[in-house]
Amino acid sequence: MHRRDVLVSMLSATAALAVTRTAVAQPTPAGAMPTPVYLAMATRGGLFLENTARDAFAKTGNPRVKRFARAEVNEQVNLANKIDAVTGGSVPVAGGPGGPGGLVGGLVTAPLAVAGGVAGAAVGTVGGVLGAPGAGGPGGMTSDEQKAQILAQISGLQGGPQYDATFVSASLQGHREALTIHGSYAQSGEDPALRRVARGAIPLIQLHISQLSQMQRMMGGAAEG
Repeated sequence: MHRRDVLVSMLSATAALAVTRTAVAQPTPAGAMPTPVYLAMATRGGLFLENTARDAFAKTGNPRVKRFARAEVNEQVNLANKIDAVTGGSVPVAGGPGGPGGLVGGLVTAPLAVAGGVAGAAVGTVGGVLGAPGAGGPGGMTSDEQKAQILAQISGLQGGPQYDATFVSASLQGHREALTIHGSYAQSGEDPALRRVARGAIPLIQLHISQLSQMQRMMGGAAEG
């Protein structure tokens, strides 16, 4: 599966946002993270961070948030290119497609587009998702459905202080998950080349966690531990 198709898979949903969870919830053998699981989690998490950052870059009036959003898009595109160089551009998603079949209009050619039905169903209904990392998700991770809900919530907001705070909180949560994913594979992944990619991603993820935590404090919110 191509990386961009993973976003389609993640955001394809029924009116109730019934997104099938992938096999990432299954226990990994002997504590090691299998390569297909790493690729699925890294790709879905990376696309979530990239697309929320693209939305933020387009909407925010906060110069610091805008600079961060630009840097975040670059980070995710560069990381995806490094993974593609190792995998040949295919992402073997563990357990098969992550949701109901069918394309959501415009998502492949315009990754920021969120189907109106998904946004309409999710905006205003995800109160417990943000600020509750991993709620309901396996191993402390947000599920595909939760990522779709958060992305829909962000896409449905207008730019302003509330938007900035919501984006920063979601991105911080996503980066903490990314640190767990890449850190786990860097330690015990099956493929040496991908282990090097995962290891190389960690310093920038840590830097972005620090920057997001500082922005959150400046916005009057408590930095998430």
